[in-house]
Amino acid sequence: MAIRLLEGTYPSELAALLGVRLYTVQSILTSLEREAVIASRLMGRTRMVSLNPRYFAHAELSALLWKLGENDATLQSKLAARRRRPRRAGKPGLL
Repeated sequence: MAIRLLEGTYPSELAALLGVRLYTVQSILTSLEREAVIASRLMGRTRMVSLNPRYFAHAELSALLWKLGENDATLQSKLAARRRRPRRAGKPGLL
């Protein structure tokens, strides 16, 4: 549901959003990609994932995930609180 609601995301964002380990998210995404449910592409060093538009049931799956995600209040609140834009250039790090 999170991948559908975000349209495009990356594994570390999903792990932080869902509160699970990165390795767990990566292994699930690998399985879904093997089944052609999701597609990934590299943007620099970041692996972006989204629903595969060539998947045979893409329209139906997308509609189902959207409907389920609309009614998940917990997921909606987590999505609303996330930061989607990059930090300002030159801003000091969090170290």
